[in-house]
Amino acid sequence: MRNERQALAVTLGLLLLVGCTLLLRELAGVWTAFAVACGLILAGYAAPSLARELTVRRYARRLRRAP
Repeated sequence: MRNERQALAVTLGLLLLVGCTLLLRELAGVWTAFAVACGLILAGYAAPSLARELTVRRYARRLRRAP
């Protein structure tokens, strides 16, 4: 069940990305659409590891400050 929902979420995300990229291409130009799409893809790729890193740093800071 979880894998099906995850696959559906990825599929919908990709469809939204493609649709928004096509709309942006018509409104702002090819290179702007390419840059925005690549930025969104890279942000989606880097966000989980960045969130994990920030959580670990916050927890370590709390441990150092604890009496």
